[in-house]
Amino acid sequence: MPRVSKPAAERREEILDAAERLFAAKGVSATTTGDILDAVGIAKGTLYYHFTSKDAILSALIERTAALIAERAAQAAASGLPAPRRFMAVIGAMRVKGDAAALIDGLHDAANTHFHLLSLVTTIRALTPILVGVVEDGIAEGSFTCSDPRTTIEILLTSGAMLVDEGIFTGEADQAPRRMAGVLLAAEALLSTAPGALTGPAAPASPEAEG
Repeated sequence: MPRVSKPAAERREEILDAAERLFAAKGVSATTTGDILDAVGIAKGTLYYHFTSKDAILSALIERTAALIAERAAQAAASGLPAPRRFMAVIGAMRVKGDAAALIDGLHDAANTHFHLLSLVTTIRALTPILVGVVEDGIAEGSFTCSDPRTTIEILLTSGAMLVDEGIFTGEADQAPRRMAGVLLAAEALLSTAPGALTGPAAPASPEAEG
């Protein structure tokens, strides 16, 4: 069967979609570029036109996942709700499902440490400006008091991401809800917001509490 020519952007996404499915099903280490070629039905030259290696594909998938999370987070941040509720809605947007979640789980393998850290850093960088905007809105409306929103958000995102990451604290998944609750209490203190604004019954569930 002759190969079908497609626009470059469409072919690139097709490669990423196939790679994500394979990485989720077989694992990153077990998936070869040959597997990806077979799944997409393209020649090696076509693959290398878009990506120089399997590592480049994995990096692009991490960037794409972070961009999708950021897109959802931006939508949550743009709602008309008070800033504390928008803050928690953005945190909730960090949850991923399906092949994307399986891919992230696969990065917990020791062989993928570089990409595991890249995933954390890329996501934190993507979410920081969104949450900074929410905090600045909260300062303007009187919900938050904070002299350095960017540094505060970087501290909260980094500590939260590290503490609930099962690839870092292995075998301690049962501790994630407690740790996330602690991060949110710290957020209330650092943002000088009302007690319970981020942790009370009116606050949206955190990603770890969604099951």
